[in-house]
Formats: sequence, structure tokens, C-alpha cells
Amino acid sequence: MPTVIIHPGTTVFVTGVNGLIGSHIVDQLLKRGYHVRGAVRNVEKNKWLADYFKGRYDAVKLDLVEVPDMTLEGCYDDVLQGIDGFIHVASPLGGFSDADAAIAIGVGGGLNALKACAKTASIKRFGVGALKILFTSSSLAATFPKPDVQFSINKNSYNEEAVEVVRKEPSKKGLFIYAAMKMETEKAIWKWMNDNKPDFVLNTILPNANFGRVLVPAHQGYPSTIDWAHAAWSGEYLKEYTQVIDPQWFISPVDTALLHVSALIYSEVNSERLYGFAEPWNFNQLLAVFRKLYPQKTFPEDVDGLGTDRMSVPNQRAEEVLGWVKGAAWDGLEESLTQMSANWVSQ
Repeated sequence: MPTVIIHPGTTVFVTGVNGLIGSHIVDQLLKRGYHVRGAVRNVEKNKWLADYFKGRYDAVKLDLVEVPDMTLEGCYDDVLQGIDGFIHVASPLGGFSDADAAIAIGVGGGLNALKACAKTASIKRFGVGALKILFTSSSLAATFPKPDVQFSINKNSYNEEAVEVVRKEPSKKGLFIYAAMKMETEKAIWKWMNDNKPDFVLNTILPNANFGRVLVPAHQGYPSTIDWAHAAWSGEYLKEYTQVIDPQWFISPVDTALLHVSALIYSEVNSERLYGFAEPWNFNQLLAVFRKLYPQKTFPEDVDGLGTDRMSVPNQRAEEVLGWVKGAAWDGLEESLTQMSANWVSQ
């Protein structure tokens, strides 16, 4: 078995805890006996999250702290005392018409986290975790999906195409800007690590689309990529989504969270990029699973011409690391969609 270097009872700092992935990371850390200090923009508006976790696990707790702007230098200086790991999940998700603005926010937030950890003696690992730091990147930082094209990516792949597209075609927004932001941010934090050689370890997690249970649907709604699957469930905006969301891979948010936890606590995960890719999907596959699970419900017809994802991905190392904490392989698509849709049945 690998060696645990961040032990239960210690405190891990996590940004973006009110989001889909962040909330699952909190859940998995607390479940394993770690305290969590969670950063949100506004503590009062996110009391629902503290209420959800209050008393759920014995002897550990979630404490919320306010970080209104993660791009401000020194924004973390007063909230990192006594922590042993830092998982940086928070990221701008959308609404940007300007790629440079989005990239500046992503890079600024990532570098501020690294600089703050460099000033905090207790930090062992970053992002991935503590003395580690963990950074939640994205599959889009490595590549765009390419339906029906056989190609491969590796641990050194970066989506340079995303930046080229938004530079040549400023009208390209949405996932193009998000991909450019994630790619530039991840490259910037690895460069900072190489240039500054701090006394902590950085790992990054690159998950693809997350489908699975939303912990607090009354407050989180259909967050992030959950909304894509809900389009297949409801039929609303399905056609529009199929025109802009290509077939790609998926991972459950629990597996995404467990990848973060494992990469945080074990010494053997050192300066790695871990690809969170469980299995490929397209919208017609989502519809097929929903029809099987809910034969009494009417779903939209299949969409012609979707294609399939034929990319070869370096996900074996991530599956190995996941197995250290989970004792099993990836959650499957049907299992994840079952958990995700359970809250929708009565709606």
C-alpha cells in the first residue's frame, strides 16, 4: 500500500466548496476523518452548505471562510494557518466574452494559491493537495473532443488549439474560452513550480464531464455538466446542446473527489497530472440509459449524427490512484446516471 503523509485529524483547505466538485471533495475528506476549511465568496450566502455537513460525520467539521476575490494578492494570507493541504477547485465557469479576462482570473487565482502556500510552513501539498497542493484542471486543458477521430493524448498534452481559436475568432465563447483559461492556468502554475521550487508538492486533476449525484440540489440546482445530462432528461435545450457539446468521456463527481483525496494524502503521487476519464458517452447513450431506468417516462428521440469519442487517454495511472482510497475502479455511466437522476423523478 502507498504511504499516507497527510493523516486524518488534520485540516485541508478547499476552494469552491459550494460547487459540484468542491462539495464532493468536502464530503469525501470529512468521511475519511479530515477537517475542511472551505473558501467561498460569501459565507452568509453559503450557510446551507455548512448546515448540510453539520453533524454528518463524527469529530470532524467544515468551517467556511470568506475569500471574495481569489485574484487579489494576499487573499489567502489570513485563512491558511494550520492547514496541511490545499485543494484549489474554484474557477470561473462562464459568462465571459473576453478570453484574456477569463485567463487573467484563472491564472491569477492559481498563482495566488501557490504564493500563499509558499508562505505557509504547514502546507505540504497543493491542489492536488499538502505539504501538498492540488489544482482542479479540466480535460479541456489537454484537448478538445474530436468525434469519430482516432487520436491519443498523453501526460504532456495541452490544448494549444483553444488559445489559437479564441485569438483568431474572438466570437468563439463558452467552452472555447473555458478551455483556453484552464490550459493557460495549468501551464502557468507548473511554470511557477519549476521556477520557484517551493517546499511543497503540486498535482493536478483533469476530469472530463461529471455526471452523478448533486449533494444539495435545492441550492446547487443542475451545476456544471450536470445540466448537460438534465437536457437529455427534460428535452429542454437538448438540440442546442448537441450542437455545441461533442461526444467525450465522463467521470462521476465521487470519483473526481476521491482522485483529489488520494493524490493529496499519499506520498507516491508527486508532481503528476491525473486524467479523470472513466468511459465515453454521447447524448444518445444518456437517453438510452434513462429509457432503461424509467420506462414509464417519455424521453426525446435520439439525435442523428452525434458520433462517438475514439480518443485514447492516459487514465490508467488515475485509476490506480483512485483504487488506493476506493478499493474499486471507476463508477460506470449507468450507475452514475441512476444516482444523478434520483432527485429528478419527483420533479
